[in-house]
Amino acid sequence: MALLQYTDDTILCVQDDIEMAQNWKLLLYLYESISDLKINFSNSEVIMISQDSEKTLRYAEMFNCATGSWPIKYLGVPVSGNRIQISNWLPLEEKISRRLDGWKGHLSLGGCLTLLNACLSNIPIYSMSMYLLPKTILKKLIASGKDFSGRGVV
Repeated sequence: MALLQYTDDTILCVQDDIEMAQNWKLLLYLYESISDLKINFSNSEVIMISQDSEKTLRYAEMFNCATGSWPIKYLGVPVSGNRIQISNWLPLEEKISRRLDGWKGHLSLGGCLTLLNACLSNIPIYSMSMYLLPKTILKKLIASGKDFSGRGVV
């Protein structure tokens, strides 16, 4: 069993064992009664690594929650048991483009460099701390920076 938590998000990774899952459900209900916190199962998902739809439905019914699919996003980064497709990285490029659009034409060259290097570089660095980004996405990020500065300086 593995547990990953951040503020109010929790990921439980358990073996494919119905009895163990029933015990986890009991523990979650006990946690609710002890802590006076409510687990929102309607905002929860069951995702099977094996992607066996029959088993996924069985677990989802047990926990009274939805089924999900890979990749998932955790803290803004796509997570998958398989290779992450380029299409899953496009929101990263779009996020940077949206941030840049509001500043176009309003900054000097120094302001552009400061914004690009100090602020916007942190968005892809966070993702790159876990994965190597595809070359296609890196090229798009560099092109966005060059387009923003209007001077080809990044």
